[in-house]
Amino acid sequence: MSTLLKYMPIFRVRPQETKVLKSFDFGERIYPCLEIVKELDRVNSEKKENPQISLFGSKKEKSFEDVYIPIIKSIKANKVFIDLPVHLPQSRNTKPPTLLFLRTIVTNREKRTEYLKKLKPVASKIIPVISSYLQINGEGDSISLQEKEIRNDFKTIAFRTFIETFHQDIQQIKKSVKPYDYIIMDFENNELDKTDGDIQDIVEDFKNLNCNIVIHHNQIPEDITMTGLNHGNMIDTIDNSLPYIFKQFAGHCFSDYVGIKKDNITSGGVISPGFLFYDAVTNNFFGFRYKNGGHKKGETKPDLIEFETTIVPAVIGSKSTERMQSDSLDYLGVGNKGWEIISNIQLGENNGGESGKSPAKFKRISMEHYLHCIKLKISNGDFD
Repeated sequence: MSTLLKYMPIFRVRPQETKVLKSFDFGERIYPCLEIVKELDRVNSEKKENPQISLFGSKKEKSFEDVYIPIIKSIKANKVFIDLPVHLPQSRNTKPPTLLFLRTIVTNREKRTEYLKKLKPVASKIIPVISSYLQINGEGDSISLQEKEIRNDFKTIAFRTFIETFHQDIQQIKKSVKPYDYIIMDFENNELDKTDGDIQDIVEDFKNLNCNIVIHHNQIPEDITMTGLNHGNMIDTIDNSLPYIFKQFAGHCFSDYVGIKKDNITSGGVISPGFLFYDAVTNNFFGFRYKNGGHKKGETKPDLIEFETTIVPAVIGSKSTERMQSDSLDYLGVGNKGWEIISNIQLGENNGGESGKSPAKFKRISMEHYLHCIKLKISNGDFD
């Protein structure tokens, strides 16, 4: 067992997240994990009524591998974990391309394995992730079967397990895991309580294993909303202690959703100008939100212009910004793409800057900024 890995940030392959994946230099100690949640990155929903007939034949439709192999190649990281997440819930609100992918590919073990093998041209760079199908179809030996099916194609494998299925999963994992493999212990939204009996049992199992253990936790609670933020104040329900305590859970590395809230890829919801800003000095998150309007009946909807007029000025003038600019690690210095985008928004489109009227762009800012700060902390030995 030996790994340089210290941090595994999890991404979905959405447009803004793909920009982060392509722009950020992950270095040697951060391996991103891609949760692939749809077959293609974009779905062409527009069908021309009278399409022109090409003299050169019809254009070839993109395939799964056509989309994801170039993305994987473009990522500046030594390794990339690839997961087709079996744990993602399905509901009538799940976005149609994701629902189709989950139902036809991901929940079919043989089909999921087939899709992982489509990425063999980049096998030297990727670490495929497998999980149990016990709660999907009752198949008790699904982990062992998947490991045997892909071991010849991928030298290193990751086994992702959850509290609900851990005690069944670990029996198969012990028989299959190699010293250079990874186990991703996904605690999801569960409290990281080392006095909890179930968690103590998990830690004891890990102590007796010779492989790399990644401890994952969703640090942003599900019930946090942009509307509910207290403008300019610390969000005390966000627990970002994992980078400092993962070793207490027998982990060698830690993982999260890159400083943003995990979502279940559902449609609907309201758009509210808001922003979660990571303070790398205090290791806390601060919330910034719109001032005017609301979503109750009769209220004027919040205007996206408040990203530019309210949120960016407040972030730039905050104590968090002052602390990070004064710190010896210079968290807001060169290389922080998120801070660069905030500075460009402050500059304004008429002065060579850029627009800020985009919730997706601010999600990218959050991720770029958080990644930059965590990478600096890793280089500084903060988590050793």
